[in-house]
Amino acid sequence: MRKMFTAVAVVAALMWASPASAHDPIILTAEQRTPADGPLLPDGTVSFALYGTIDAPSDTRGFRVSFAEGDPLYLSLLIPDLEPENALAAEDLPHLIVEDPNGVITEFTTDERVPFAEPFTGTNYVRLIEDVGVAVAGTYSVTISGAVPARFTVSVGTKELFGTEVENVPNRELGVAGVMAWYTTPPATLAPTTVPNTTVAPTSSVTPTTEAAMADNEDESDDGSSNTGVIVAVIAVFVVAAAMMMRRRRPSA
Repeated sequence: MRKMFTAVAVVAALMWASPASAHDPIILTAEQRTPADGPLLPDGTVSFALYGTIDAPSDTRGFRVSFAEGDPLYLSLLIPDLEPENALAAEDLPHLIVEDPNGVITEFTTDERVPFAEPFTGTNYVRLIEDVGVAVAGTYSVTISGAVPARFTVSVGTKELFGTEVENVPNRELGVAGVMAWYTTPPATLAPTTVPNTTVAPTSSVTPTTEAAMADNEDESDDGSSNTGVIVAVIAVFVVAAAMMMRRRRPSA
């Protein structure tokens, strides 16, 4: 009994000490590009982690989260401490755009890079943004965007409560397995937009086909000239012969 209690205590301690595993996981899909298309978290004080991937430049993902007036507001943006994300320049990293219930829009850009290891799942992350404040009543809309393909995680809330019902999550059953699949799948790389630099042998302004055609034309021209000369000679012979015959037939004076 004591061993079982100790094991449970260790697991619980890891969950509480680990920002990644302590959150109820949700995997965003490629179709959830806007807050209206994404999940609706019913309670922003509950600890959720939303995992997604920016697939192309200026691609977006989104979700909504509801708060009561005066609720503690906690929001952070992370990336896996893996390539290519951890090698990206600041301007290429994912960023957050948050619209509060009053229509006030705040864009959060990277202001820190805080690495930490998550021992429970053996995963590693880098925190880019952390926002702590007091919420107003209503629903916040959160959009994640980026200049290049990249994986990201948005964490919301601090209260540990797993299995909360969330609207518009078609893959809720994925859980930790979904997180590990996301973590081990790098974002798609883009094909180069420039043509590779290849060396091309210099060519003349006339293509081989054209040169061959010209050669054939020259041959045909030569043959035509020869044939014309023969015809002229034959005609001349006939003219001379006809003249001589007419001369013989002319009566003498």
